[in-house]
Formats: sequence, structure tokens, C-alpha cells
Amino acid sequence: MTITDIINRIKFYTSLDDNIYPDADKLLSINKWYDNLHSIILESQDEWDFDDSNALDLPIAYTDLVANQNTYLLPETLYKLNKVEINYGSGFVKANPIDLNETGLSDDELEARAIVSSPYYRTFGRTIQIYPTPTALTDDGLQIYYDRQVELFDTDDITTGTKEPGFDRNWHDYIAIGASLDAGIKFNLINKADLKVLLDDMEGRIRRFYGTRQKDRQMNFRNYIEDYE
Repeated sequence: MTITDIINRIKFYTSLDDNIYPDADKLLSINKWYDNLHSIILESQDEWDFDDSNALDLPIAYTDLVANQNTYLLPETLYKLNKVEINYGSGFVKANPIDLNETGLSDDELEARAIVSSPYYRTFGRTIQIYPTPTALTDDGLQIYYDRQVELFDTDDITTGTKEPGFDRNWHDYIAIGASLDAGIKFNLINKADLKVLLDDMEGRIRRFYGTRQKDRQMNFRNYIEDYE
């Protein structure tokens, strides 16, 4: 479903013309529900990780390690941080997250305890701090796996009309229903309750879909006998 199709569905659900519900207002609502759906997918997904199909690369960021520098910027589009790997020169190893408030260690104490074979990291705002501090330059030595924000629609997309949401097309109508519900609430449309029912029903089906996509998984069970004597 293209952005043009979504707008046409909104008109179908609301029967409002562009003078009453202009494209600028539709765009704000469309992007709000797009972001909302993205959160639902990330909350519900199983081992099959979601990523915006409009993206041209993988959600993995690489940064050079710089000697005597332990603080680096996180990707601007980062939504959730999944894993950090660091290469101090001998290959990538997984870094472990740490919260200095929980450990009671000072920054210097953590630096003294950290080793390159078992590094640590902590996040602060839009930055990441790694321990131990690199002692030499390593090209692309910091590797960050993350969930990124979806690529929202803009006014140019409405003009061209061909861009689609970056998730399974079965659920594109969720955005149209959500944007229609916004109008239903604002203009007190007679079908606003029906739109809410449609939205809730589709959200439930979306959660079930993304929660059961990975079928290639073997479940292991073992017998357990408890002795009550």
C-alpha cells in the first residue's frame, strides 16, 4: 500500500475532504501511527528481528577506535541498542553493558579492571563509553548492532505518492485506520468507535504475527518429577 493508497483509505474511513482534513494533518497522523506500529513490532518480535525494508543497509554501525578516547557517538537513528562488539586489534569480542550506579565503581576503577578480552560499555545520552580505553587506532573497531527508527513519510513522498511503509503489507491499513481514528476523535465522527475496534483487532493480529514469525526453532522439553514425600 503506497502513501497515496493510505491517504485514500483515510478518506474512505472518514468521508472527509482535503479542506477539512488536509494532507499536512494526515501526514502528521500517518507518521505518528507509523512510529506506534514500529514500537508494537519491536515489543512483539521473536528471534526474527524487524528492520525497515526501505533501508538500503543493515542496522550495524562501525566506528574507528581512536587512541586514548573512550567516548563515541551513537547512531542518530538508533532506537534500541542490541549488542556492542569491540576490536582492540585482535578480533571482535562482545562487550558487556554496565551501569556505574549499580556497581558502585568509579570510572577510574572500572578502567583499571577492564581488559581487552572482556570489555565493558555504558551508554550516556547519545554517546557510548567503552572500557578499557583504546591505546591505538583500529579501523572500524567499534561495532554496534541496533534497532533503528523507521523512515517516516514527508511532503515529497505525498507528492510522488509511491513510497510504502517498510513493514509487511498485510498491516499497512493499520496506519490508515489510526489516522482515521484521530480524525474521528477530532471531528466526532459517527464511526469513531468502530475505527477503535478495527484498530485494536489489527494490533492484536500484528502482535501475534511478529511474535511467531520464526518457525525454525526446536523446543526442548525434559521430564521433571517432584518428590513430595
